[in-house]
Amino acid sequence: MTKSSFFVLCLFFLFSCQDNVLDPSVTKSVNNNHYKLSLTLSDDIVREDGNIKIDAALERLVNSPYLKPSKVLGEWYLREINDVELEEDSINIVYEFLADSTFELSTTFSFSNMSLGSQVLGSWTVYSDSKYELDHGFDTTTTADVNIGNWTYGDSSYVVNTRDIIHVDSIRAFEYSFSNDYGFELDDKIVYQRMTVTEIDTNISWDDTTGSSFEYISTTRDTAYSTDSTMTEREGLWEYVEDSVKTLTLRYYDVPGGELEVFTTIFDLDIATIPTNGYMYWSDSDSRTVILQKTSASNNFSSPDDSTAAFHGGWLFSETEDAFTVTTILNNETENATVTFDAPGSTVPEGGYMFWATENGDMYTFEKKDDASSYDPNFENIDMGMIVSALGGDIYVLNSTTGSDYKSFDVDIGHGAGDEFKATSFFEPSSSAGSNGYISAEFNDLTLTISVYIISE
Repeated sequence: MTKSSFFVLCLFFLFSCQDNVLDPSVTKSVNNNHYKLSLTLSDDIVREDGNIKIDAALERLVNSPYLKPSKVLGEWYLREINDVELEEDSINIVYEFLADSTFELSTTFSFSNMSLGSQVLGSWTVYSDSKYELDHGFDTTTTADVNIGNWTYGDSSYVVNTRDIIHVDSIRAFEYSFSNDYGFELDDKIVYQRMTVTEIDTNISWDDTTGSSFEYISTTRDTAYSTDSTMTEREGLWEYVEDSVKTLTLRYYDVPGGELEVFTTIFDLDIATIPTNGYMYWSDSDSRTVILQKTSASNNFSSPDDSTAAFHGGWLFSETEDAFTVTTILNNETENATVTFDAPGSTVPEGGYMFWATENGDMYTFEKKDDASSYDPNFENIDMGMIVSALGGDIYVLNSTTGSDYKSFDVDIGHGAGDEFKATSFFEPSSSAGSNGYISAEFNDLTLTISVYIISE
């Protein structure tokens, strides 16, 4: 046997013995229903000063649980409200749900030449409305007599009484202002007029010695007036279509989801621009009739560009075994909805549907427009922190986002089955560890330990 052959055989024998003590292919793992945690001795073993590398890997075994709130994330078209389809060429409502529990609601109104309606432009006061009581409401109260004086003169006695009359008159008025950019304002105003009449009646009566009687009444009045009022202002956009039937549509965007009023419209004068003091007549499908009188005119009319109104709010979620509820908070108004999806899995693909049944009895149908720009692992209600520790030495996490000398770090793992996070840990036994050190890692309720036997030089 040559010297070189003998030297190679000795090296092979030496490495074989070392492998029996320290096998770099050793992998220990443990898993629960969601994840698998593994620790593997690295092929790149650093023997100087007793340093050893360990690779830590966390793998997702299943997709994110069904009906988790991450399915809501992204942009959604609102396609239907109570089985009524929203036409995109007139109105487009989009919800965007973000991972920071905020959402944006944008409503875009589209206009066409058929929407031109210079007859509507200007300001109008509601003359009568079958839905509301617009006549004056009178409420009169007369106080009881109060005696303010008595005296006697000869055979005569004098009595003086006083009473107040309080009269309250309330007036409700609606005023619409239609502008040439298809915006409109509605002022709902109630004026209260209070009139107090202090009526002093002086009653003088007596009997003379012959049995005859005499009565004298003197009356004075002191009248005071006071007024008070309340005002509610609303805004929106209007659309006027002049076909065989003239239709005026009012779209309020000051409430979540918007509010719609549609009126069949006629005028007392069928000309391009209605003059001041002219009349407009509305009727709707609920037999509501409204008469409006024009108070000011506007002759400047042009077709506007599409107009978008955007609102920001917050959203929350709650979950039971068979129901998932989303709560939206917008303009200090809260609405709860039970949510279902047409797609299984942790996310809804583009074109998928989401269905809301609100607490008010409304049904919303959404179509997925775009995925969310980011996802929040906290939606899964699982602690995503991994803790790496050592007995008889120190472990350093080389790719820790908080520094290589920290024993813990956060895990950012995807939502699909098979998504994997890998970390490289660096173990350095202490001087008192002797020839044995222990490597352990803990994730949630997963605990794993690898026993490492250190080779002494």
